Amino acid sequence: MGWAAVSLADSIDDLYRRAVLVPGEIDDHGLAAWLDEVAFGGRIDKAAARALRKAARNAARLARYWTERDPAGLPDWRNGVDEVLGASGWRPQLDLATAALEAEPSPEAFQEVKRRFRAVHFAEWMEGVSFEEWYER
Repeated sequence: MGWAAVSLADSIDDLYRRAVLVPGEIDDHGLAAWLDEVAFGGRIDKAAARALRKAARNAARLARYWTERDPAGLPDWRNGVDEVLGASGWRPQLDLATAALEAEPSPEAFQEVKRRFRAVHFAEWMEGVSFEEWYER
């Protein structure tokens, strides 16, 4: 899966951003189309498909919440995700980034997992450890 998984995580970020800032764009039909598009018509593994389905459910929940509220007061759209879903809302992206690191270990994938891990767990992952040190373990 490799870097495709990181690309999928970025697609989820974009979906969440739209669900917070323009929730009227998010409906069942649109989410089904988004899933089909980002899942390459079903040509992804089961774990990635599971993460994408969870993200679509999260986006629907975000859109329902932000339809009734004005996100203009948020410092950043990510705060709108945190307000509704908490840290668990970021889990699908972490799962995809972790899959990318496992499939194709690279310094970029390693940094992506570090970034995504912090959003879910409010703690550093492999703090002070370089990709090379991690990879040699």
